[in-house]
Amino acid sequence: MNRTPPRHDPPLSERDIQAYADGLLSPERAAHLRDYLGKRPGEARRVAFYGRLNEQMQRSFGPADTPLPERSPARRWLRPLAGRWLAWRGSAARLRTLRTSMAVIFVAALAVLAASGWMAAAQISQQALNNAAVMALMQASGSGEAVAEPRDLAALEASAPNLSAVGMHPVNRRTLTLGPFAHATEYVYLNAEHQPIVLLTAAATAARAQPQWGAHRVGSLRLLEWTAHGQRWVLAGTADARGLMRAADALTVR
Repeated sequence: MNRTPPRHDPPLSERDIQAYADGLLSPERAAHLRDYLGKRPGEARRVAFYGRLNEQMQRSFGPADTPLPERSPARRWLRPLAGRWLAWRGSAARLRTLRTSMAVIFVAALAVLAASGWMAAAQISQQALNNAAVMALMQASGSGEAVAEPRDLAALEASAPNLSAVGMHPVNRRTLTLGPFAHATEYVYLNAEHQPIVLLTAAATAARAQPQWGAHRVGSLRLLEWTAHGQRWVLAGTADARGLMRAADALTVR
């Protein structure tokens, strides 16, 4: 006995659904689509909406008192147009949303890159700060102006870290430019023996904190350095400068 193989209809497409709403689908495919819509209420409501839209467009373009013929050229043109218009409108809305999202992401990425680049350019390495401290100390040691009494002593004492407890008083303050966006603040002190001591500090928000100072020699000079509260610090003086290490202790316990 020969058995008839089961029938497999091709899968339904968006074009089939629009053609069904337009009344242009073959009876065989229409029956298949009705079974499909019976199991999917959401799709059925969408097809019903297509049908109502077609009727509204027909009433708008056709005579008010004369219904359009079933197969008139105007009706054959209007019905597919409704489906294409809805599809185009949905695609345009999705494209606008995508463009807006991409623009927001692009602007945010640029802002992050700009902020990261600015922060990186504004950071000063410990080695660069040490080099600047050596140069500043050499300048202070060889220049009478660097250790002269300041014109506005009260303002200088108010801004400089107080080291009077270790016998040092400030005599100068200035801002050093170490890069396009990198700056350091320099303070020059004199100890009880009138020896210059230089203190430099610069922003280092990304640096690991090292609140305990460490010392090393550069020829006849001694540098004491530490990092705390997002700032790099270096204290420079000659190796035999009186009160240098006590000044570093006073600054790191503040």
